[in-house]
Amino acid sequence: MKTLAVGYIRVSTDKQADNGVSLAAQRCKIEAYASLYDLEIVEVIQDAGGSAKTLQRDGLQRALALLDAGKADALIVAKLDRLTRS
Repeated sequence: MKTLAVGYIRVSTDKQADNGVSLAAQRCKIEAYASLYDLEIVEVIQDAGGSAKTLQRDGLQRALALLDAGKADALIVAKLDRLTRS
């Protein structure tokens, strides 16, 4: 049985979207990772325009709820700074 994963993508500014961390680029990285490790993506959730200084983002809260409900076993992000600040 494959591990079920939810993907999470985020940009906080239009400038980020233009500098290689666009939502589409992040999605591609997540899909490639899932394929490499034989993970099944149940959903890719996005937050556009959300700052990483808070975890109170609609998309992130939905992703965490899927994990809590057992609908996914793992969370995949293209880069840790897309999830939260260091």
